[in-house]
Amino acid sequence: MASYEVTADPDLGLKTTLRRYMDLPKFLDLLHSRSIYLRRADGFADRLEGALFPSHREFIERAHGAGYKNENANNFYRRGRTGNYVSCWTRGSRDSMALWQLYGGAGASVAVTTTVEQIVQVALTWKRRAVIHRVKYVEHAKVKTYVIGAYTDMLQYKHVAYKHENEVRLIVPQQGDGWENNPMGLKFAVPDLSRLIRKVVVSPEATPEFVEVVKDVALKYQLRSPVLQSTLAKVAV
Repeated sequence: MASYEVTADPDLGLKTTLRRYMDLPKFLDLLHSRSIYLRRADGFADRLEGALFPSHREFIERAHGAGYKNENANNFYRRGRTGNYVSCWTRGSRDSMALWQLYGGAGASVAVTTTVEQIVQVALTWKRRAVIHRVKYVEHAKVKTYVIGAYTDMLQYKHVAYKHENEVRLIVPQQGDGWENNPMGLKFAVPDLSRLIRKVVVSPEATPEFVEVVKDVALKYQLRSPVLQSTLAKVAV
């Protein structure tokens, strides 16, 4: 098995549309660096990020105590968070006003769209292992039956309070020697942004001037993908 395989959940079709909301500085960084930024899993605000289910924590502790597992639950939890990098996307092509507001303010944000297949093709160029998970929303204390083995597994679950995000995650593990000192973020090159980005959607509350700024910036960086304002801007009131 190749060490750089890219796998995706079987219920995620290759043509599934993904959308990433961002403010203008993050969009500029994407264009200028020609890379995707992935954040270390423990760098997100959600305090339950990568948290073990109580039932799973108990299982690890029993296995560790009996000598069947080399690490205890706390180390497994820490390694799952510190040793994995994540890029978060929203599944589907429909606008979410909550997400427009959350990422940069509704009047000054954009969303880039892509597909699972395009993400896979880009990730393959990195020649390292990557996993694409559709997030499942759960109440951690109530989970009894999920099987967790790999350090990336817990990152496919989030608390039900975040269900509105409809998230899909690109996860790149960095579990080699020295994982304890992993940097907080990594950038992975995108050979051709126009092959990753299907289109750029500008916030429905953006001014015409802001829309033109986004178009000018895209042109400057030779992005061939269309730049359009959200269709919500055309809804009659």
